[in-house]
Amino acid sequence: MVIPMAWSMGRLGGVPLAQAGGGTGSSTVDVLAWVGILILAVLVLAVVLPLARRKLLGRESEDAAPLGSMEEMRAMVDRGELSAEEYEQVRRAMIAKVRGEAARPD
Repeated sequence: MVIPMAWSMGRLGGVPLAQAGGGTGSSTVDVLAWVGILILAVLVLAVVLPLARRKLLGRESEDAAPLGSMEEMRAMVDRGELSAEEYEQVRRAMIAKVRGEAARPD
């Protein structure tokens, strides 16, 4: 492919490339404005996405917390640090909490 001499020297049809868009510099301003908008959009997403992720994933970790606590309580019973009766009381209270009921003392 042969490149015309005018193009290779920074000219398009005898007009310098800097003036080919209208000569007022508005194309440069437009490009800078769009670059600024894109940078702003990236910054906003960098703040919004982690907040949304934390909010959505925070619910899952809160739901999983009682299961982890129950495993810890069972390990305490196995080590003899908690009696079976105390474990049952805590287990009933946690089940009631997960279900949204008020815990009934026995």
